[in-house]
Amino acid sequence: MTSPKIASFQTPTLRMAVVGVGSLGQHHARKLANASDVDLIGVVDPAEVPGRKLAEELGTEWFPTAAGLHRQVDGVVIAAPTIYHVDAATDFLEAGIATFIEKPLAATVEQAESLWQLAARHDALLQVGHIERFNPAYTEAKERCGHPLYIRAQRVAPYTFRSTDIGVVHDLMIHDIDLALDLTGEMPSDVDAFGAVGIGPHEDMAVARLKMPSGTIVDITSSRMSPEAERSLMLWGTTGCVQADLQTRTVRHWQAQGQFRSNPALVHAIAAATSDPRTLKDQVFGQWIAAEEVQADSSDAMSLELEDFKAAIRGQHAPRVGGKEAVDAMVVADQVLQSLQVWSYQNAAATGQSARRAA
Repeated sequence: MTSPKIASFQTPTLRMAVVGVGSLGQHHARKLANASDVDLIGVVDPAEVPGRKLAEELGTEWFPTAAGLHRQVDGVVIAAPTIYHVDAATDFLEAGIATFIEKPLAATVEQAESLWQLAARHDALLQVGHIERFNPAYTEAKERCGHPLYIRAQRVAPYTFRSTDIGVVHDLMIHDIDLALDLTGEMPSDVDAFGAVGIGPHEDMAVARLKMPSGTIVDITSSRMSPEAERSLMLWGTTGCVQADLQTRTVRHWQAQGQFRSNPALVHAIAAATSDPRTLKDQVFGQWIAAEEVQADSSDAMSLELEDFKAAIRGQHAPRVGGKEAVDAMVVADQVLQSLQVWSYQNAAATGQSARRAA
């Protein structure tokens, strides 16, 4: 499929709208309303009370539907629930309007592909909200790890009672699926997964292993039933080991130096020189393995993401996460769901066994 042309706007101010005033939609709307180069034409939501409230706060208009709005804007952010993405985005894409859609791109792979194809047919710019691509800690980790040989990602959080129309694979895991595809540049040749239903009706916890054709292994753990939030990434690559805390933005990098890197026999020689474990540890990690800790940029990832969208609208570059990247992430998420074996608390309580069922 050919890529759509990039829109080009030379005017200093972009006319934009936000569809959906849930949590993410409100964040997008506030950031756009505060941007000096954006005229927020309005917010769209069928719920009048929250829609009017946000519109009044931001000094813009509330619309119950997006009908005809494509004639008034240069770009739109779709932050409605996933099941409404196709309906919300279609008129804008058919009109050739630059469209940003929150992740996941759609509820199914087929719908995601249809949106991507629709954008291509109408030369409409399509960007998808895989926000972790803009996390400065991820950018730092990616630059440091070289080619990844093993990736371990963990993304857990308390239940928020948002995004209940999808399970944890499309809600949380898809972030790390996208990062894994970006880091490796390849699609998995094999996928295995296990999950559990806590509150339901969809999986609330999932663990997946992706095996890449190059041999890289990716392990991803996702849960929205954890007492505390954690978003972390561990990369074993050709230039050492990199650990990134995607919340605190702390990045640690360990890399073997000099002879220690090229001469395995040196390890035995060092070990034979002392019987004191502490001395050995200090010598190895102080002299032969370089350790560095950096604090990544504190820039707001959503702001960076929206700046990327605006730059793409103006024709400065293609979006960092376009339709193809979003569809690829959806394809792998679908593979995870197809291979997922789900453990149910309810079934276990009823039968007294660790009941498992296909997702």
